[in-house]
Amino acid sequence: MFPALEAELKQETLPDPYEDFMYHHLQYYGYFKAQRGSLPNSATHQHVWKNNPRYLVSGSFGEREDVIPDPLQKEKLLWPTCLPSTVHRQIEAVSRDSLMLGSPLKSRQLLHDEFGEVKPCLREPRDLFAFFSSSGPLQAPRWPIECEVIKESLCHIVPTEGSYFTSARVGGKRGIIRDLAVTLQGPEDNTLLFESRFESGNLQKAVRVDTYEYELTLRTDLYTNKHTQWFYFRVQNTRKDVTYRFTIVNLLKPKSLYTIGMKPLMYSQLDADTHNIGWRREGKEIRYFKNNTEDGQQPFYCLTWTIQFPHDQDTCFFAHFYPYTYTDLQCYLLSVANNPVQSQFCKLRTLCRSLAGNTVYLLTITNPSRTPQEAAAKKAVVLSARVHPGESNGSWIMKGFLDFILSNSPDAQLLRDIFIFKVVPMLNPDGVIVGNYRCSLAGRDLNRHYKTILKESFPCIWYTRNMIKRLLEEREVLLYCDFHGHSRKNNIFLYGCNSNDRKYWLHERVFPLMLSKNAPDKFSFQSCNFKVQKCKEGTGRVVMWRMGILNSYTMESTFGGSTLGNKRDTHFTTEDLKSLGYHVCDTLLDFCDPDRTKFMQCLAELKELLQQEIHKKFNELGQDMDLEGSWSDISLSDIESSTSGSDSSLSDGLPVHLLNIAHEVNEKKKMYKKKKKKPLQTRKQRNEQYQKNNLMRELKLTEDTPERAGFASTLQKQPTFFRNSENASSSVMRNEKPRLNELHGRDKGSSLDPSKMTSLILTKNKERMQTEKPGFTVSCSPKRSTNPSQEPVPDMKPSWSRNRYPATERGRAAMTVYPSLHIYTYP
Repeated sequence: MFPALEAELKQETLPDPYEDFMYHHLQYYGYFKAQRGSLPNSATHQHVWKNNPRYLVSGSFGEREDVIPDPLQKEKLLWPTCLPSTVHRQIEAVSRDSLMLGSPLKSRQLLHDEFGEVKPCLREPRDLFAFFSSSGPLQAPRWPIECEVIKESLCHIVPTEGSYFTSARVGGKRGIIRDLAVTLQGPEDNTLLFESRFESGNLQKAVRVDTYEYELTLRTDLYTNKHTQWFYFRVQNTRKDVTYRFTIVNLLKPKSLYTIGMKPLMYSQLDADTHNIGWRREGKEIRYFKNNTEDGQQPFYCLTWTIQFPHDQDTCFFAHFYPYTYTDLQCYLLSVANNPVQSQFCKLRTLCRSLAGNTVYLLTITNPSRTPQEAAAKKAVVLSARVHPGESNGSWIMKGFLDFILSNSPDAQLLRDIFIFKVVPMLNPDGVIVGNYRCSLAGRDLNRHYKTILKESFPCIWYTRNMIKRLLEEREVLLYCDFHGHSRKNNIFLYGCNSNDRKYWLHERVFPLMLSKNAPDKFSFQSCNFKVQKCKEGTGRVVMWRMGILNSYTMESTFGGSTLGNKRDTHFTTEDLKSLGYHVCDTLLDFCDPDRTKFMQCLAELKELLQQEIHKKFNELGQDMDLEGSWSDISLSDIESSTSGSDSSLSDGLPVHLLNIAHEVNEKKKMYKKKKKKPLQTRKQRNEQYQKNNLMRELKLTEDTPERAGFASTLQKQPTFFRNSENASSSVMRNEKPRLNELHGRDKGSSLDPSKMTSLILTKNKERMQTEKPGFTVSCSPKRSTNPSQEPVPDMKPSWSRNRYPATERGRAAMTVYPSLHIYTYP
């Protein structure tokens, strides 16, 4: 427990006026309706809630979270956090007045010195850091409700149904847990028993293909159909001095460190109990090859190895790398919270809750400052790990860092004096619990969504970015680093971002170079890369770099081993990875040393290395160039190759549950489109329809006179003429309305006889068509009038806004503009 809380619990438990005041106000506002004797006072409420199963304890490790049928009852039991603002203001006023009047009632939020005088500061809020309790077990991890959980000390899940995450509970799926598919027939039965339903385990099925040979299939990341890399399973009923062969048949990556000497990890329970031997590298005849099955789907790759178990009837485990579970992290943080020294400069907070409701922890590590000016002058360092749950090597580096920075080493104390460390040790607890390799329960790679606005779908990433954004508003963030694992390259290295500011040219490479000098047998500067690719724009390092953090990195640690120095051709152990956490702290001191000698030496060395790299590139291209004056202007992105990380497109896009909603919306749209009887028309089709409608309306107007009736009947016999007339008129419909207005705006008292207008229109149409189309002939003509006085009046020629024809053809062009089958009344 924290010392402040322990001292408070030792106080007398007699009721005081403060408790009476709280009781009346809670009853008045309806937030507590229990009997007076059941109200826990501020000195004993922790013991009452801990021993009484009727109370719901939320956000506290070691306490039971019982299911309460009435949702309102939960709200009543959480009364300290549910008071309205008016109650809080009245409480503060009463406490302030009581202090001024010398009343024995004292506020328990104010700190008091040894003489009983009030200090001008408040206690730390209990509900923000009192996560752990030494009197009970840790809070159980929460699993998706589709998953089965075995009731053993090691708990894991196997999904059985569901296409996307819906909800979670402690213990996973309700109901009876299925037994193993194989039951031993007797002591002579040598069938191996496989199990992976424990935390961080991953194995979907095992098939016995021979007496001592088994084919294994890994489970893909939950709610996806990809990302098979991490494995962790248990084997029982072993036989000594027998060669077994295991083959994993559904791996997805075409390249692997298993092809260059990497071995799987094995753990023997009997060796651990009798000889204190833990995880070790085992396996012979290791091969990694492409599966021969060709069914048009994505190709699979196989990993096969042979093994001889050290004991009969042993329980053994196999893993891709050293496991580090969510429970391991909680145990570590529990020890920090219960340490009276470390808890003074390491404050534990809840950053957020994951999709399944698991706590994402945030550690703030710094020594208390003597003055506000000293606190404001501190720079910040942000570290995170396990955004990819199957990369457990990131957690081991993080553990080494925390071990050192929380120690009483003089260097650690100096770092705590000059920096504020913000640490998120496990960004993706849901994926770690269920044994995913890369994704969260949203079915997406969180390290491709740091720019997301979907707080509900990606809470861990959204709150981390928001925390760093607020931190940047307060102070400078010197360094950001996210710890990862790499499956295709050896050693440890960094991915960074090239600075566009010439003032800080090459400065982002100084820290990695210093780290390579401090850990020469583990860290490879030659493997570092600083190119910002478009497909990596959503990663943590690129987003933080664009937010203003110059030294923004992704640290990649291999699943294999080292090719450098004394560690050459050896696998990394957990101690090797933990030592790198110490080297990160050591390099921070060198990087921020007031004596800039080391910094300038590294900068000069970087310029020389870059010159050599540029010369090498030009030699490969067959060019010779003098770089004395202009070499620093060459873009660094053109020199470096792309990083060899995973393809971000595999895990891009919306979370799975939103994809399902989008699919339903698209299906509804398709059904709605099918129900529509009238399809959309093009502009040309709409114009033609408009022409036809106007024609029919004008024809109806001609039925009141014999001449118009005869004309209409004649037109009905000319389908060819109609079609050509309609085509000729469709090109001028856009200019029709202004011209009609102009014509009707003239003297309305004068008009032409309709029969004369009909003869005029048909004569001019025939002349135009014979001129423009010599081969065109009209099959029959309407009856014409022989009166020579029925010729158009010269002053009736319409006016034109533009001359689209020569002057000699202007009169002919005039008649082509009007729709030939429309009948107008000229003035």
